[in-house]
Order: sequence, then structure tokens, then C-alpha cells
Amino acid sequence: MVDAKFDALVARLETLAARRPKAYIAVAVSVAALGLAILGLAVGFALFGAVAVAAIAFIIVAKVHIGAIAVHAVKLLLLLLIPAYTMVKASVTLLFARFPEPEGRALSPAEAPELFAVLDRLRRDMKGPAVHAVLLTDELNAAIVQHPRFGLMGWEKNILILGLPLLQVLSAEEALSVVAHEYGHLSGYHGRLGGFIYRFRSTWKRLQELSSQWRDWGSRLVARLFRWYEPYFNAYTFVLARQNEYLADRTAAEVAGAGNTANALMRINMAALFEHRDFWPGINRQAAIDPEPIASRSAVWQESVQAVFREPLNAALLSEARQRKTDHLDTHPALTDRLAALGVDVDERSLERLEPAARTAAAAWLGSSLDPIRTELDQSWRAAVVDNWHQRHAQMTERRRRLDELDAQGALTADERWERVLVLGDVRPEEDVQQEIEAVLAEKPDHLPARFRRGMLRLQRDDAAGIADLEAVMAADPDAISPGCQAAWLFYQNRDPELAERYRRRWLDYSARRAAMDNEKQVLADDARLAPVDLDRATVATIAALVREHGPEVRRAYLVRRTLDAELDVHDYIVTLETALFTGAAAAQEIINRVAAPPYPVGMMIFHLDAQQRRRFHRRMRRLGIDPLPLA
Repeated sequence: MVDAKFDALVARLETLAARRPKAYIAVAVSVAALGLAILGLAVGFALFGAVAVAAIAFIIVAKVHIGAIAVHAVKLLLLLLIPAYTMVKASVTLLFARFPEPEGRALSPAEAPELFAVLDRLRRDMKGPAVHAVLLTDELNAAIVQHPRFGLMGWEKNILILGLPLLQVLSAEEALSVVAHEYGHLSGYHGRLGGFIYRFRSTWKRLQELSSQWRDWGSRLVARLFRWYEPYFNAYTFVLARQNEYLADRTAAEVAGAGNTANALMRINMAALFEHRDFWPGINRQAAIDPEPIASRSAVWQESVQAVFREPLNAALLSEARQRKTDHLDTHPALTDRLAALGVDVDERSLERLEPAARTAAAAWLGSSLDPIRTELDQSWRAAVVDNWHQRHAQMTERRRRLDELDAQGALTADERWERVLVLGDVRPEEDVQQEIEAVLAEKPDHLPARFRRGMLRLQRDDAAGIADLEAVMAADPDAISPGCQAAWLFYQNRDPELAERYRRRWLDYSARRAAMDNEKQVLADDARLAPVDLDRATVATIAALVREHGPEVRRAYLVRRTLDAELDVHDYIVTLETALFTGAAAAQEIINRVAAPPYPVGMMIFHLDAQQRRRFHRRMRRLGIDPLPLA
């Protein structure tokens, strides 16, 4: 289901839920029941082969009517051997697949006694299941996940995931509201149906991720069934999942108080904006200066994010956080809607309550364990980023050197001016490059990157003239449609909601088309739109030489042009390889890897044609008048 259709379906279901809530619940439950039926069908299909083989084996071993029956049973066993093996394999894969366990630093009760006391109290008061493990991560996030120990066979392990950056932002009371919110999902405190749908959505997400890795034909049939059902399940349960977020907020307010819950929501949204817009770009700029990663990143985070909650910074950030509108991209409602549901008004007193917490949840819950844990996480982060940090530092050193060269050069061409704009964006991002961009466009009015950049700068300065720049670039380059429409959507959100919605739908429609094109790239479909290539002879000769050099087993190869989207004029090039008649799948993949390894003059996808595909493909090539590449 493409994004636009999903969007429209969710909108209709939201209307149904508002006008006829019981009817919506009945529909959502029916779709969930269909999912259970599909799951049961998949398991039954997977087990069928095993049962059939076991029954035949029993007949043979028991020697019942050993004569003709046994002979026929042996024949049937041989006939069913391969499909039965495939079904049994699919069964084992489906039922006992090991889902990856969440990553994080495990916390013990001895390290965080206050936190584990909170979890015990929540379980007792809300009569929910036990939390079996607590993981500390390096992210501004919190979640509770159910990790199946034995695949679909169950025996769930409930894992609470808390980000240390989150605990450094909140007070203990505010963090309690976050934990209560997540535990409310798990326990279904305000409705078992909501809790079931929340867990079932997580299960289907895991199954989708797992099924994408299945390769044998039996498992692929099950995977296709999952892919068909999953978007409908997501759409029909989306409204219920969003309602569950409001219920989880209500649980948090009952446990920690509406004020603390509202404060936590505001702090987290403000901290997320600061992290994305200021903190990580600042760390990235630090890589340009220091040859080694900073030693105490978590301390830098706590100091900088706490400064954000001091006026007047917090007023500006809170205003920005409240501008986001609830959409269908996330089941979590926007901040303004969640605060309204809690009955909390944002006023000057709200800003006073958002002053930095006297004692953070990290200090209150981790106590004396905080410093060694923080050091441990910092060391892990340094080890994870050190290689990229060194590359970034070397790159930025070279960029500064190049900027000095350009500045010493005096008169610059349009291309050199544009290069200087790009270098300045890395080396001195705070510098105004408007005049440089205007100079580039004065010399080259059709310079698309410069015009797109000017459009973005104009929108940042509340100048609607930037829309014309973005539209011109989007008309010339389809790859600019997604970032261009996204920028226009954000610009018009609080100025012209109707126009903002049109850009959002255009963005979603193009994203769906782009996803369809990306999917089409990965396969050579029988109905692919093929044509002779529009490349010069030298380029074709280079491609043929590379195929010949790196694929000596290749007996015949075709180079063709494939249209992916005629309206947008998006196309690519493909090379098909033919080898010995009975080349196995593993050997064919190894040949493809070798042939694809060298750099080609144009981007291409490479496919191996099996015996069944060759005849049809040859007929198409003859109709199109395309000859094989000269490999001799």
C-alpha cells in the first residue's frame, strides 16, 4: 500500500472512530483476527510437510500392508522429500526464529536500587507483568519491548530500555511518568485490547523484518502473505495505537501527576530539537578541530542540554516544539495534542517549571553507579566513532586547506564559487553565503544545486520567494522533489495549512513512486520496459571489456536501458549474464559479485539469467534489435 493510500485510509478510520467508536473497534478487532488466522495458516502450511513425512515414515516402519502400500509410500516419500524439507525448514524458521535482542548496558538492582523499587511498585499497583531486564543506552529514548525467547513459541522477556541522555534531562518524578507510560503499554492498564494491539503491532513488525531474509520458496510464499497483510493491519490499527498513546499518558499522569507528565513531554520534545539541531552538529564541528573524539561526551550533553532549559532559550524551543502537527507518520500524537489531552495549559508558569532540574533522574536512580556507568558508555561511544572521527578530522583539515587556496586565489569561476559555498558549509557553517550563491546564479542561472540552496535560505528567512526556486529545481530534477516538498510543507504548516497539505501529499506520492522504482531496480521483471542503450560506442566497449575480464564464465551478456518511471524520465542500465546451463545459485551470485566489483562508466544493475528466463529474454532482444555484448 503506497503512502498516499495509507494516509487516506487512516483519515477515514479516524473519522469512523470519532463518530462510531464501537464500529471502529469491531473493524480493528476483525483485522487483528485476520492476522491471527494468517499466522495460523502460515504455521499450518509450514507444519504440513513435517506431518506428511512423519505419517509416511510411520507406515513404512510399521510395515502395514508391506506390499504395494509400502512401495507407493516410498515413491510418495521421495516425491515429497524436497517440498517437505522446504516446509519443515519454513516451520522451524517461523516458529523458532531468533529475533535480535535489544542492545544496551544491563543494569542490576544493586546499581540502580531506586529504579528497581519504582518498577516493583508499578507492577504491584498496576497488576502487570514483571520487567525481566533493564538496559541503559546512549540515546534520548525510552521503551519497553517484549523479546520472544523461542520465536513465535513465546515466553516473552520484558525489557525496559532507558537512555542515559533522557535520564540526564528529566527529574526523577518526570522520569517516573515516562516509565509509567511505557509500562502502561505493556500492562494494558486502561484496556486489555489496547495493550494487545500494541504488542501485536510489535510482533508483526518483527515478523516483517524476519520474513525479508527468507530465501526458500516455501518461506517466500509466507513472506508474500505477510507483506500483503501488514500495511492493512498497520492502517486499521493505527487509530487504536494512537489512542493507546493517550491512555498511556493518562496512566503516567495517574502515577506521577499530570504536571510531571506534561513537564516530561515538554522537556523530551525540546531536548530532541536541541539534539538534532545543535548538539550533534556541534559534536561534528568538534571533529574538525580535535584529532580524537571527546572523552566525556555525556557530561557535555548534560551541561549543554540543561542550559537549554534556562530562559529565554526554553521559551523559543518550547514554541518550536509546539508547532509540530499530529500526522499519520507516527502513532505518537504531537506535543500540543498530548498536553491538551492531559488538561495542561502552557503559560509562563510552565516555563518556570522547566528550569533545569535540581537533581536529575540519572543522579537519583543511579546514585554512586552514575559516574562509572557514564564513563563506560563514553568509552563505548569513543570506540564506535573513532574511525569516522579520524576520517572527518582529516577531511576537514583538507577542506580548510582548500578554503585558504580559494580565498588566496582572488577571482573565482562560478564552479569555484560554488565549491567555496560547499566548503564554507563544513568549515564555517555560521557564515552567510547568500552573496556567493547569487554570484554563482548570475553567471550560471541554471545551476540547480545553487538555486535549491538559495530557495532553502530564503525559506529560512521567511521569504516565500524560496518556493519558486524549489519548484524550478524540482521540475528539472526529480531527486529534488522529496527534500523540496518537505521544506515547502514545513514552511507552510503554520502559514497556509491547505497548501502545506498539498505539498505533504506530493512528497508522500513521490516517496511511494521512488520506493516502487527502488524495488523494481532489484529484480528483472518480465514486464520491465527495456530499450537499446543511448550510450556511445566507447562506453559500451568499456563495459564489454570489464564483463569479459571479470566474468570469464559468462557466455553471453546483454546491455539494455530500462525505464523505471516514464513520466519522471527515470531510467537505469542493466546487464544480463548467461553462463553454463546448470550454474547453481551460489556460483551465479559469485560471478555477479566479481563482474559488479570494478568501477563502470555508468551505474548498472547486473542480473544472471537462468535457463527458464533465457528464451523469453532472447525473444525480447530480437524484437528490440539488441545484439549481445562482444565478449570474444
